[in-house]
Amino acid sequence: MNNLNRKRKHEPDESLSLHRSFGQFDQATTRLQDAFTGLEKKYESINKELDYKNLELKKVLAEKERINNYLQNILESLTTGVIVADLEGTITMMNRCAETFTGFSRESAEGGNLESLFECDFPSDSEAIFCDGDFGKKRRLNGRILEIFSSAVKAKNGTGIGKVIVLRDITRVEQLKKMVKRTEKYATMGETAASIAHEIRNPLGSIELFASLLMKDLKDSKVRERASHIIHSVRDMNNKISNLLLFANDQKSLMKKINIHKALKEIMLFSREIIEKGNILLTVQYANADPIIAGNEEMLKQVYLNVILNALQAMPTGGGLTIETHIFDGDGEGGAHRGSQVEIRFMDNGCGIPTESVKKIFDPLFTMKEKGMGLGLAIVHNIVDMHGGSIEVENNKGEGTIFTITFPLIASGYEKKSNSNC
Repeated sequence: MNNLNRKRKHEPDESLSLHRSFGQFDQATTRLQDAFTGLEKKYESINKELDYKNLELKKVLAEKERINNYLQNILESLTTGVIVADLEGTITMMNRCAETFTGFSRESAEGGNLESLFECDFPSDSEAIFCDGDFGKKRRLNGRILEIFSSAVKAKNGTGIGKVIVLRDITRVEQLKKMVKRTEKYATMGETAASIAHEIRNPLGSIELFASLLMKDLKDSKVRERASHIIHSVRDMNNKISNLLLFANDQKSLMKKINIHKALKEIMLFSREIIEKGNILLTVQYANADPIIAGNEEMLKQVYLNVILNALQAMPTGGGLTIETHIFDGDGEGGAHRGSQVEIRFMDNGCGIPTESVKKIFDPLFTMKEKGMGLGLAIVHNIVDMHGGSIEVENNKGEGTIFTITFPLIASGYEKKSNSNC
């Protein structure tokens, strides 16, 4: 009985304790819900912040990509070659123009060494080319004359991290320098020729006149033959003096609108017999349009004939002569503007020209023939220069010689279509 009473006495206490526990549990649940809600809000805020940061990062990356593409486009559009290498000389980057100049593709060059691009055999050679300085080093590569500049690539703190090599094609500039030097020589030669010619022509005329009068009175055939020989020699000398005067006379007043192909075809017809007798295989390929220039047709014929005769003399036992014309309109190699021009190429497979003589071949009084004044090609150069053109000579890779003559076309520099073959 006492136990039962004692039990009933504790029941309210236990019920109160259980109720309190439930209340605490509810409070804890509420706090958990509030904490979870706070976490959700914080998570949402962090997500928003991350999305914003990601968006900003994407914008920065897109801007960097745009700037990188812009700089890359500029680099690829340059008419100079650019090569970047690390401190060990290993190539890390090169642009399209550098590929053209060196003949190496970017894939094959990157990771290789600088010396391999420029065929440097010795360290001293590469040091001479790639040393830093304001003055470029000249080097002939793949038929071009390149001016090579080198500069160190440095970090913000001034520490060297690599080297940048800049290549500039100065082939045309060097050719123009040669032309200027030749023109200066011809100007001096012209002044000398004019004074000499006038001094010599007067007595020559008298000699020819008296020899002709003497020949009329002579009856002995042998003596008449000697007088005839005097007259022939005087006329030959007079012809050479006339050639000398081409250096001094201004023929620009005789310039007219002429068709390059027409003048060339007439010379082909004139010289066909001597070409056939020389056992020469002639091939002529004309451009699709007839090029028109301002010039003197007879003087141009003299140019063509002289170059053809030089080719024939280089092939005494026969050979092949190829003549081609090409029209260039607009930009030339490397993006350089060259205007509208016509190029005439004479290619023979004769004995060629010694390397040491190529630079002097157009110099007045320079000749490789036993008999000759050395004025033929000098006069050719002078006539071409008078027409605002240029002439270059080079030894063919296989054998023989290539003469390349270039003239500027006039504004309406094209006529009707021409047959492509002679």
